[in-house]
Amino acid sequence: MKHSLILLGLVLSVTVMAQSPSAYNISGKNSPQINPDNTITFHFSAPTASKVVVNLGKDYEMTKDEKGVWSVTTEPQFEGFHYYAIKVGGLSVADPSTYTFYGCSRYSSAIEVPESEEDAAFYTPKQGVAQGAVRSLKFYSEACKEWERMFVYTPAGYEQNPDKRYPVLYLQHGGGEDETGWIYQGFADVILNNLIAEGKAEPMIVVMNSGNVASFEQMITEDVIPLVDSRYRTIADRKHRAVAGLSWGAKQAYDLGLGYPQYFASMAGFSGIIVIGEFNRTNPGFRDPKQFKEAYNGIFSDARKFNKETDLLFIANGEAEGNHLSDMSKLLKKRGIKNIYYQSPNTAHEWLTWRRSLYNFAQLLFKED
Repeated sequence: MKHSLILLGLVLSVTVMAQSPSAYNISGKNSPQINPDNTITFHFSAPTASKVVVNLGKDYEMTKDEKGVWSVTTEPQFEGFHYYAIKVGGLSVADPSTYTFYGCSRYSSAIEVPESEEDAAFYTPKQGVAQGAVRSLKFYSEACKEWERMFVYTPAGYEQNPDKRYPVLYLQHGGGEDETGWIYQGFADVILNNLIAEGKAEPMIVVMNSGNVASFEQMITEDVIPLVDSRYRTIADRKHRAVAGLSWGAKQAYDLGLGYPQYFASMAGFSGIIVIGEFNRTNPGFRDPKQFKEAYNGIFSDARKFNKETDLLFIANGEAEGNHLSDMSKLLKKRGIKNIYYQSPNTAHEWLTWRRSLYNFAQLLFKED
């Protein structure tokens, strides 16, 4: 966890000059380097290796010099956060020159192709902005019969205002990631700090749990929510409770928000579908009016009632991910279900999409009529 503090400072380096070392490099390491055209140059010392490959979306074979240092320059990469690995003799490993992040179901190396300072401002720490706190909390889950961990963000002023209570956003990571993702990769705390300081979002508590458990819904409803409401100064009612997630976490968020409306009045899915019927991208069950009305204990059967009782249904994805979520939003509206759709320009299934989605979603949450 020590490296998270370093990364928050390093992410300030968003202006790319000629061959800038990645912001996620360990101190003193120059590889990988980001070039002005957004190509990436990697170096890797392995004098006795017969073949070394960098996997960054696709494989790039490296060439070895007389000192046993392998190197390659990739094609231009899109702006944003990208996992990568080094393959040596067929074994895929993290780059020893960089900090690692839990992604791809293991600790992985990553590189951030930076945006302009202006575009990155919403997830960049700023001097003069009051900082919230992120706590790591261990708890025993009766649902899972094991110890789990959650991260809890409390906004600036939480400790100084002992009589003030706050709404809560439950925020889920994607497949192959864990409860650290929204802090280390997503900068959720920085996004909220900046939004709250600018008066664009209500001060809120954010709770981030591992979704990699078999009894996830039971854990959240029976273990996590009661614990958070007893330990933190929450406004403990559904109007002041929201759930959101990305990719697989979006499915989990929809399952919670739609399946347990007694707990949540607002919900969002970033790069993930509402699953009705068979689980695939075309989601045929979603298009079947009968299955649609029967899903989630009939929550969609009365559109007027749903709209009255649901404060916010937010759907988002990246432009490069295609139109399936835009189509889902339109079909919901056609059937009378109000929702807000957001598309992140020029991004795919990755963290820049999800940072932007959280930024837009958070500004709509917990607003009084």
